Amino acid sequence: MAKSIEERYLAEQKQAEIDHHQPTAGAMADHVLANLRVLTNKLVQAAWYVKGPSYFADREYLLQLQATLNHDFVQLGDQLRAVGEKPASVTAEFSEYSMLTEDPRIKYYSTEAILAGLVADCQTSLMFIQRAVALANQESKFPLASYLIELNGQFERASQKLQARLGKEPREGLEEEDDDDD
Repeated sequence: MAKSIEERYLAEQKQAEIDHHQPTAGAMADHVLANLRVLTNKLVQAAWYVKGPSYFADREYLLQLQATLNHDFVQLGDQLRAVGEKPASVTAEFSEYSMLTEDPRIKYYSTEAILAGLVADCQTSLMFIQRAVALANQESKFPLASYLIELNGQFERASQKLQARLGKEPREGLEEEDDDDD
């Protein structure tokens, strides 16, 4: 007898709980997916509230990045489906799985604070992407790993551009300094 929709959904939820406590490529990629969804929203918010002499260039870049990441969101979901996963697909799941936070006070932040927050979001996203790549490779989900590697490069470039806009070197302030350099 075929399982009901409710039975299938409950089985999916049970498996998701297991996968998130014993991380799999799919579970880690769900965090990446959720981070993408939240970040695309934050980029629109940032585009609305940047100000100053670089307003037009900042706004254009933020909206272009938002469109790119929105496309990546759909593509990652497709990649997950292709390897037999059931990616997160509703706001409640994105809220649960995302490691990025939103703040309605952003409208009052300086442009530099908004952009610095986006750099931090890129770094958080990179951490999850890199973990997902390692797990996908371990599980022989090579097309997923390959896609995630491309996504990693996009996030590295986005972080670098935002850092440059803030007058910083690509990795400046992002990694702890080595004490052995003295």
